[in-house]
Amino acid sequence: MTSVGRLMLARLKSIGSRNACLPAGQVPGGPWTARGAWTYRTGASGSTSDVITRARGMRSVTSARAYQGVGRADLFIQVIPFASPADARAAVTQLRALPRRMRQTKSVTDVGEPRDVAPPEIAGPTLVEAAELPFVLDGQHARSLNLWCVAGSRVVVAGLGGRAEMVRWPDLAQIVEAQVAALD
Repeated sequence: MTSVGRLMLARLKSIGSRNACLPAGQVPGGPWTARGAWTYRTGASGSTSDVITRARGMRSVTSARAYQGVGRADLFIQVIPFASPADARAAVTQLRALPRRMRQTKSVTDVGEPRDVAPPEIAGPTLVEAAELPFVLDGQHARSLNLWCVAGSRVVVAGLGGRAEMVRWPDLAQIVEAQVAALD
């Protein structure tokens, strides 16, 4: 089965699952508009790692939601439940190793390489890692700020992208804090 086929099957198997990501109206720094929301069975890519195998065994459902801030930025949040906090911590390394692709288009060019940065202070998570990806958007310097956080046995992945002056680490930290708090 192709990876697209596995993802479609994983989405079908998650029907009826609640999306754990914040609704657009609860995302700090708004107004935000939801651009899409998905749930799918964790491990849809076909990974055979131990942490993914255990997550699949507990019928874990990954939640994802995309948002757009009017004229400002794009935001993506993903919440992934794992079998234990130790598995969640191990999964951060695996998630960060996945290829991160940003397609070059007419408006997105000169996509750079992601670089690790010191993560902002975030209340709640036991592990926070951060990276920044530079690119050019409509001829202007832009960047994508990315966080991977462990909150209990869940991993929260968040990315905030747009023109460099519009996307700031304190804003993403506030959003992730709200997401982590909503999980409790």
